[in-house]
Amino acid sequence: MIKQKTFRIIGMLALLVALAGLMACNSEETVTLQSEQNGVIMKITYVAEGDEVIEQSTESEIPYSSLMVTTKEEAQAILDPIVAEIQGTEGLEHNIDYQDDKAIETLTIDYTAADLSEISALPGSTFEGEEGADTVSLEQSVEMMESQGFEVVE
Repeated sequence: MIKQKTFRIIGMLALLVALAGLMACNSEETVTLQSEQNGVIMKITYVAEGDEVIEQSTESEIPYSSLMVTTKEEAQAILDPIVAEIQGTEGLEHNIDYQDDKAIETLTIDYTAADLSEISALPGSTFEGEEGADTVSLEQSVEMMESQGFEVVE
């Protein structure tokens, strides 16, 4: 009787350890990096399952002075044509909020819905690695952004 209870307890513990291991493999990790260059503050957040990035969001605070303009209309004249080039890209959401002295740009890429080759061809995209790859590596992305002056903040 005692052997049977011990065996059941050990079996349950083994099952719990196995479930915990499976949950850890599928857990999401979030890494946020930030940089300030020429007055522009940029924050990039990666959400990954393991090393595979499934979503990337970017928020940029762009003072009009960094565009060498003074009004939101002048900023729109510069930024709207760039926005037009990326609109309609599957898996990508983009918005610019023009304020009195700056523009707040938000961009989100859902890599589970986006075509990586299409995303990598967009203006401003920076991709390194194997051509034809169908995933984005969290580790390589963080290393690349750190090499460009970004720092992990979260």
